[in-house]
Amino acid sequence: MEDMISKIVDMDKKARDITDEAIKSKIDYEQQIIITKEKIKNDYLERAKKRIEINRQTARKKADERLKLLKEKNEAIIQKLERAYSENGDEWVDGIVSRVVGQ
Repeated sequence: MEDMISKIVDMDKKARDITDEAIKSKIDYEQQIIITKEKIKNDYLERAKKRIEINRQTARKKADERLKLLKEKNEAIIQKLERAYSENGDEWVDGIVSRVVGQ
């Protein structure tokens, strides 16, 4: 009888050991999953930050190029207006004065 009780106790101990090992493995896997999840998240965020920076630089470059073109266009218009004024300014002033005075 004692032999039977001893076997039952041994089997119970083995079952508890197996259960403890399974619980330990489960905890280890859960921790690995948390670590892996955090790594994936951080990697994704890092790639997103790099992509945002590349997009920011690209947008900035395009905006600078557009601004340069607009400045050149405005400068050309200003020069054209200044040429027209230097060629016709006296005539325009005389015309305005004539209309204002009524002659």
